[in-house]
Amino acid sequence: DCAAIDAEVRAALAAGDTARYAAIHDAMTAEPACAVGYRDSVGRAMARSILTTLPDDSPPEAIDGALRFGRPWQVLVALGDAHFDRRAWAEAVPVYEEALDDMRDEAANPKAPPEDVERRTLARAVEARALAPTFIATRSFRGEKSGLASPHFRNFTAEAVPVPVQFETDSDLLTPPGIAAVEDIYAYLSTNAPDYAAIVGHTDPRGSDAYNIDLSLRRAQTVAGYLLQLGYPGQIEVFGFGESQPFLPDDPAKYSVEERMTFDRRVEYRLTPPG
Repeated sequence: DCAAIDAEVRAALAAGDTARYAAIHDAMTAEPACAVGYRDSVGRAMARSILTTLPDDSPPEAIDGALRFGRPWQVLVALGDAHFDRRAWAEAVPVYEEALDDMRDEAANPKAPPEDVERRTLARAVEARALAPTFIATRSFRGEKSGLASPHFRNFTAEAVPVPVQFETDSDLLTPPGIAAVEDIYAYLSTNAPDYAAIVGHTDPRGSDAYNIDLSLRRAQTVAGYLLQLGYPGQIEVFGFGESQPFLPDDPAKYSVEERMTFDRRVEYRLTPPG
């Protein structure tokens, strides 16, 4: 009887009696009368409730335990932060991406998350992806590229999507991870922006202004050329801004000079021309 289980759910949540959550959740999951949407809502509430009992510096393993009940963005962000603070970049990225997708889900979250939380999560995901030791493809959700691939969020639309496209040193030749990065860009643009895309190259501050502008433009042209080779059907404009638009990390003090320059070396795609 789901009504009886619901009474237990409400009492346990009201009391914050997390020790009872597992048994109640198992009973709810096994009860056919409890609808899928109800189960999901209760599981998310349990996960959020457990998060409030954990210290701010909890290890990832402790936070991950809450996710057995549900995967709301609040808990996912906390888990991403736990990985991020330990500089486990590759582990942080997919968790942050899942959090961003959950924030986008208006059915699961009728109330939008605070804009500053959404922007901070995006910034940390982008930075962790740039510093990860291997290229991380963007997340697919419900059959489409999402996560960091999409510039559309609940509170804002990002002007540009930065991608850590790698090239040979002082060259516009793509490395194997760079090829994978352009293919990931194509997977999003070909479906979601089939008419127009702007590809923008950026460099770190080493080298002269003229050299960096030329290098960033050639790298953007390489990306655009490969997108067309892959079959992108729309118009592509290319821009090279050299070192003139350095990346602004969430907290510059967290990073070394070389890490900040890693952020600067990027390619962006935009769905409208740069202003």
